Amino acid sequence: MRVFFAIPLEGAARSAAEALLAELRAAPHADALRWVRPEGLHVTLRFLGEIAAVQVEPLTRAVAEELAPSAPFELSLGSVRGFPTPRRPRVVACEVAPPEPIANLAAAVERGTAREGFVPEARAFRSHLTLGRVRRGRSAQAAAVAALTDATMRVHQVVLFQSELHRSGARYSPLEHVALGAAVTPDSHKV
Repeated sequence: MRVFFAIPLEGAARSAAEALLAELRAAPHADALRWVRPEGLHVTLRFLGEIAAVQVEPLTRAVAEELAPSAPFELSLGSVRGFPTPRRPRVVACEVAPPEPIANLAAAVERGTAREGFVPEARAFRSHLTLGRVRRGRSAQAAAVAALTDATMRVHQVVLFQSELHRSGARYSPLEHVALGAAVTPDSHKV
Protein backbone atom coordinates (compact mmCIF):
# COMPACT_ATOMS: atom_id res chain seq x y z
CA MET A 1 0.00 0.00 0.00
CA ARG A 2 1.11 3.58 -0.74
CA VAL A 3 1.09 5.72 2.42
CA PHE A 4 1.94 9.12 3.91
CA PHE A 5 1.61 10.95 7.23
CA ALA A 6 -0.33 14.22 7.17
CA ILE A 7 -2.37 16.76 9.10
CA PRO A 8 -5.96 16.46 7.85
CA LEU A 9 -7.66 19.79 7.19
CA GLU A 10 -10.69 20.37 9.45
CA GLY A 11 -13.26 22.98 10.46
CA ALA A 12 -12.94 26.61 9.33
CA ALA A 13 -9.63 25.91 7.59
CA ARG A 14 -11.24 23.19 5.47
CA SER A 15 -14.23 25.37 4.61
CA ALA A 16 -12.01 28.30 3.59
CA ALA A 17 -9.71 26.06 1.53
CA GLU A 18 -12.67 24.44 -0.24
CA ALA A 19 -14.11 27.88 -1.11
CA LEU A 20 -10.73 29.04 -2.40
CA LEU A 21 -10.32 25.86 -4.43
CA ALA A 22 -13.73 26.42 -6.06
CA GLU A 23 -12.75 30.02 -6.87
CA LEU A 24 -9.42 28.97 -8.40
CA ARG A 25 -11.07 26.22 -10.46
CA ALA A 26 -13.39 28.82 -11.99
CA ALA A 27 -10.56 31.22 -12.91
CA PRO A 28 -9.36 31.67 -16.51
CA HIS A 29 -6.81 29.03 -17.59
CA ALA A 30 -7.71 26.83 -14.61
CA ASP A 31 -7.48 23.81 -16.90
CA ALA A 32 -3.67 24.18 -16.85
CA LEU A 33 -3.78 22.60 -13.39
CA ARG A 34 -4.94 19.28 -12.00
CA TRP A 35 -6.83 20.41 -8.89
CA VAL A 36 -6.88 18.54 -5.58
CA ARG A 37 -10.22 16.99 -4.62
CA PRO A 38 -11.74 18.88 -1.67
CA GLU A 39 -11.91 15.68 0.38
CA GLY A 40 -8.17 15.22 -0.15
CA LEU A 41 -7.03 18.49 1.46
CA HIS A 42 -4.18 17.86 3.92
CA VAL A 43 -0.71 19.06 4.91
CA THR A 44 1.77 16.29 4.12
CA LEU A 45 4.39 15.67 6.80
CA ARG A 46 6.12 12.63 5.26
CA PHE A 47 5.42 10.61 2.12
CA LEU A 48 6.64 7.02 2.47
CA GLY A 49 5.53 5.35 -0.74
CA GLU A 50 4.85 1.62 -0.88
CA ILE A 51 4.88 -0.39 2.35
CA ALA A 52 3.57 -3.80 3.39
CA ALA A 53 0.43 -4.00 5.53
CA VAL A 54 2.45 -5.60 8.35
CA GLN A 55 4.52 -2.41 8.63
CA VAL A 56 1.54 -0.19 9.51
CA GLU A 57 1.32 -1.14 13.20
CA PRO A 58 5.01 -0.80 14.16
CA LEU A 59 5.41 2.31 12.00
CA THR A 60 2.44 4.05 13.60
CA ARG A 61 3.59 3.06 17.08
CA ALA A 62 7.09 4.49 16.48
CA VAL A 63 5.63 7.75 15.16
CA ALA A 64 3.16 7.92 18.08
CA GLU A 65 6.05 7.58 20.55
CA GLU A 66 7.90 10.44 18.83
CA LEU A 67 4.75 12.62 18.76
CA ALA A 68 3.81 12.00 22.43
CA PRO A 69 5.61 15.17 23.65
CA SER A 70 3.95 17.32 20.94
CA ALA A 71 1.18 19.63 22.13
CA PRO A 72 -1.84 20.59 20.01
CA PHE A 73 -1.60 24.02 18.35
CA GLU A 74 -3.46 26.42 16.05
CA LEU A 75 -2.72 26.19 12.32
CA SER A 76 -3.63 28.95 9.88
CA LEU A 77 -3.68 29.12 6.10
CA GLY A 78 -1.98 32.02 4.35
CA SER A 79 -1.44 33.29 0.84
CA VAL A 80 -1.54 31.21 -2.32
CA ARG A 81 1.76 30.81 -4.15
CA GLY A 82 3.39 28.85 -6.89
CA PHE A 83 6.10 26.38 -5.88
CA PRO A 84 9.01 25.99 -6.30
CA THR A 85 8.88 29.53 -7.76
CA PRO A 86 5.93 31.78 -8.64
CA ARG A 87 7.31 32.32 -12.16
CA ARG A 88 7.58 28.61 -12.99
CA PRO A 89 5.31 26.75 -10.59
CA ARG A 90 4.85 23.00 -10.59
CA VAL A 91 2.38 23.27 -7.72
CA VAL A 92 -0.09 25.92 -6.56
CA ALA A 93 -0.30 25.82 -2.78
CA CYS A 94 -1.40 27.71 0.31
CA GLU A 95 1.19 28.75 2.85
CA VAL A 96 0.67 27.15 6.28
CA ALA A 97 1.66 28.70 9.60
CA PRO A 98 3.11 28.73 12.15
CA PRO A 99 6.12 27.02 10.58
CA GLU A 100 7.90 25.89 13.75
CA PRO A 101 5.28 23.53 15.27
CA ILE A 102 4.51 22.05 11.85
CA ALA A 103 8.21 21.49 11.16
CA ASN A 104 8.52 19.92 14.64
CA LEU A 105 5.72 17.47 13.78
CA ALA A 106 7.43 16.61 10.50
CA ALA A 107 10.73 16.04 12.36
CA ALA A 108 9.02 13.77 14.92
CA VAL A 109 7.37 11.77 12.10
CA GLU A 110 10.78 11.57 10.38
CA ARG A 111 12.41 10.21 13.56
CA GLY A 112 9.66 7.60 13.93
CA THR A 113 9.92 6.45 10.32
CA ALA A 114 13.74 6.30 10.56
CA ARG A 115 13.41 4.06 13.65
CA GLU A 116 11.44 1.66 11.46
CA GLY A 117 14.13 1.56 8.79
CA PHE A 118 12.90 4.16 6.29
CA VAL A 119 15.61 6.16 4.54
CA PRO A 120 15.58 9.75 5.83
CA GLU A 121 14.03 12.34 3.53
CA ALA A 122 16.78 14.17 1.63
CA ARG A 123 14.74 17.31 0.92
CA ALA A 124 14.14 19.96 3.55
CA PHE A 125 10.58 20.01 4.87
CA ARG A 126 8.45 22.90 3.59
CA SER A 127 4.94 23.15 5.01
CA HIS A 128 2.18 23.91 2.52
CA LEU A 129 -1.30 22.87 1.46
CA THR A 130 -1.31 21.70 -2.16
CA LEU A 131 -4.29 23.00 -4.15
CA GLY A 132 -3.29 21.98 -7.68
CA ARG A 133 -0.46 20.63 -9.83
CA VAL A 134 0.53 22.02 -13.21
CA ARG A 135 -0.41 19.56 -15.94
CA ARG A 136 2.47 18.06 -17.89
CA GLY A 137 3.40 20.21 -20.86
CA ARG A 138 1.39 23.20 -19.62
CA SER A 139 2.49 26.40 -17.98
CA ALA A 140 0.62 28.28 -15.31
CA GLN A 141 1.12 31.53 -13.51
CA ALA A 142 0.02 31.31 -9.88
CA ALA A 143 -2.00 34.43 -9.24
CA ALA A 144 -1.35 36.10 -5.92
CA VAL A 145 -4.43 35.71 -3.75
CA ALA A 146 -5.02 37.55 -0.50
CA ALA A 147 -4.41 35.60 2.67
CA LEU A 148 -7.35 33.55 3.82
CA THR A 149 -9.18 35.08 6.77
CA ASP A 150 -10.56 32.97 9.59
CA ALA A 151 -8.83 29.98 8.05
CA THR A 152 -7.60 28.37 11.25
CA MET A 153 -7.93 25.01 12.92
CA ARG A 154 -6.65 23.19 15.97
CA VAL A 155 -4.08 20.52 15.09
CA HIS A 156 -4.63 17.67 17.51
CA GLN A 157 -3.63 14.65 15.45
CA VAL A 158 -1.52 13.27 12.64
CA VAL A 159 -3.00 10.66 10.32
CA LEU A 160 -1.39 7.84 8.35
CA PHE A 161 -3.23 7.85 5.02
CA GLN A 162 -3.33 5.28 2.28
CA SER A 163 -3.17 6.79 -1.20
CA GLU A 164 -4.88 4.91 -4.01
CA LEU A 165 -4.23 6.12 -7.53
CA HIS A 166 -7.19 6.18 -9.93
CA ARG A 167 -7.64 7.63 -13.40
CA SER A 168 -9.77 10.39 -11.85
CA GLY A 169 -7.06 11.22 -9.29
CA ALA A 170 -5.71 10.00 -5.97
CA ARG A 171 -8.06 8.97 -3.18
CA TYR A 172 -6.95 9.04 0.44
CA SER A 173 -8.19 6.78 3.22
CA PRO A 174 -7.16 7.15 6.87
CA LEU A 175 -5.43 4.05 8.23
CA GLU A 176 -4.29 5.24 11.68
CA HIS A 177 -4.79 8.36 13.83
CA VAL A 178 -2.06 9.55 16.20
CA ALA A 179 -3.12 12.09 18.84
CA LEU A 180 -0.65 14.80 19.80
CA GLY A 181 0.46 14.85 23.42
CA ALA A 182 -1.09 11.47 24.19
CA ALA A 183 0.46 8.62 26.08
CA VAL A 184 1.06 5.63 23.82
CA THR A 185 -0.97 2.56 24.73
CA PRO A 186 -1.34 -0.67 22.73
CA ASP A 187 -4.41 0.57 20.79
CA SER A 188 -4.19 4.36 21.20
CA HIS A 189 -3.77 5.01 17.46
CA LYS A 190 -6.40 2.70 15.97
CA VAL A 191 -8.89 4.19 13.51
